[in-house]
Amino acid sequence: MKSWKLAVAVAVLLGASSPAWAATKLPVPMSSAQRAGWASTATQAVNLGYITRAPMAGQLSDAVPMRIVVGLAMRDRLGAQRLLTRQLTPGNAHFHAWLTPAQFTALFNPTRAQANAVVQYLQSKGFTNISVEPNNLMVSATGSPSRVAAAFNTAIRAAYSDGRLIYGNVTPAQVPAQLSGLVTAVLGLNNAYQMRTHIHVTRHFQSAYQLQSFSSSPVASNTPPPCLVVTPTGVCTFGVYGPKQYQTAYDACPCPGYNTSIAVMAEGNISQVIKDLRYAETYWGLPQVPYTAIQVGVSSIDTAGLDEWDLDTQSSTGIAQSVKHLYVYHTTSLTDSDIALEFSHWVNDDLAQAGNASFGEPETLAYADGSMLVDDEEFNQAASQGQTMFASTSDNGQGCSVLVATGVFLTGAPEPCYPAVSPYVVAVGGTTLDTNSPGYTYNGEHAWVATGGGFSTIESAPYWQFNGIVPGAPVLATGAAGRAIADIAMCGDNNGCPMLVFVNEPASSEVGGTSLSSPLSMGVWARLESNNANKLGFAAPVYYGVYGKYEPCPLGSTACVPAVFTATVPPPAPPDGTEAIGGFHDILYGYNGGLTPLPGWDSATGLGSIDICVMQKVIKNSIFSGH
Repeated sequence: MKSWKLAVAVAVLLGASSPAWAATKLPVPMSSAQRAGWASTATQAVNLGYITRAPMAGQLSDAVPMRIVVGLAMRDRLGAQRLLTRQLTPGNAHFHAWLTPAQFTALFNPTRAQANAVVQYLQSKGFTNISVEPNNLMVSATGSPSRVAAAFNTAIRAAYSDGRLIYGNVTPAQVPAQLSGLVTAVLGLNNAYQMRTHIHVTRHFQSAYQLQSFSSSPVASNTPPPCLVVTPTGVCTFGVYGPKQYQTAYDACPCPGYNTSIAVMAEGNISQVIKDLRYAETYWGLPQVPYTAIQVGVSSIDTAGLDEWDLDTQSSTGIAQSVKHLYVYHTTSLTDSDIALEFSHWVNDDLAQAGNASFGEPETLAYADGSMLVDDEEFNQAASQGQTMFASTSDNGQGCSVLVATGVFLTGAPEPCYPAVSPYVVAVGGTTLDTNSPGYTYNGEHAWVATGGGFSTIESAPYWQFNGIVPGAPVLATGAAGRAIADIAMCGDNNGCPMLVFVNEPASSEVGGTSLSSPLSMGVWARLESNNANKLGFAAPVYYGVYGKYEPCPLGSTACVPAVFTATVPPPAPPDGTEAIGGFHDILYGYNGGLTPLPGWDSATGLGSIDICVMQKVIKNSIFSGH
């Protein structure tokens, strides 16, 4: 379809009597220096011309409704940070005293009166469908583009790019002076900044699997996928894995019960997800997990992300063996505003001890529209409630896979992804897993060539990265050290160790990426939490505390470098030479275009992957949140 025909078609579908944008350059409102009575927010202007490559951008038609999310500032952000430290300090009166959402809100968040002040302002500007989140950190509302522009002293422009209507605020968002200090950001002013899933599907393995195993006929239930490449020494270097093979590879041992609830952050129409999950459970001989879908915002017919949400649900519950409950939150789109509301619902519902977000965007984009500030407040609250969000680090090496990235490592901007880079999130990198054949027992790992990682130039490092475990962090303008990711890693190589995922059952695909390693990590955490009566709380300091307890050498020492270690690119043939440190496999080999694993923490694989059974035994010795 020609672009002008598509523009007209979209306008008709939107009910517009005229195109959704006018192809004329329009004047931009005066800056804050020119207009008195307005206060700045964290939401900066969008460079629409750079994103769309369109020569002209016009006014967004009022026939296109906008759903905006106004982020409010915590009353006591520093107090919330200090409380989390106390909750993770053995011997402190607040140790492991996780709060309810109501308790946290009463102590640290805006009051309902403050939220109502924002509501009243939006009402005065003609907004409708106004809603306040239970923790008072967000107020959402619907308004026409002209009302939105007037309410936040900005201009909303639009253009078509690759047949898609892209709009955004071309000047920073502001609020009346009386709301200064209360409103931190205004999300939803653009649809240009969106999260991207970190998933890779390996189609040629599916053909190989069919040829080797069942010649296009369904295999018997619980049949292990094949190892496609076995070395002369019996190491499977290219295989296809199911949940039980991952359990074996990562040394899963029985739990006293499966009492932990988990959540998957999804988008669009997920009606097929439960059907695929039930088919997978039957196929693998796994128990059916209790399942609830929770809609956030307006329903969507989009099914483009089905393989991602199938991967997240089947891998996390599969390696966990079972969970108390699986919640799948699904929102309208992957825009920053919709995802912020989704995170908020997970936090305010407080139903699941762990969540997974297998998507992200460059941290500079999350910072530019203010979603980083808004989401970090939610994640801070989640940590004090004993919840953990896991997020994938991306599949473009050092580059976060948005905008200029093409899906090949080193084609994205050399910066980490958000939300993985949030200090209140566990960032999960990807490895290439090698197992012994037959049997799938652990042989070794090296860094996956496309795994993400790096150091933030915006987010500050949390205190559990201060004790010398993480070297080389840059000093930010604030004087603080930059947040470092990854925190941990697990299998993510879509060629070396992909998972057999049922998508539109009984069809299947082999899927990898850090979109696999992140939900696998959540499933492992569910086992550990169940083994500890759901008292572990936020996972990041627990893991760093275990590593700090068992780290054999001081920072900078070479005394503990294993004899097999040699920095080689590409990695050598198996064995990979991982080193056991506490419950971790410290990963020593690999290359992702700029980040090379080394003994100890490294930005490609973090502290390493998890030996589940060993971690169950030693996690109580964590120096940051032990028992």
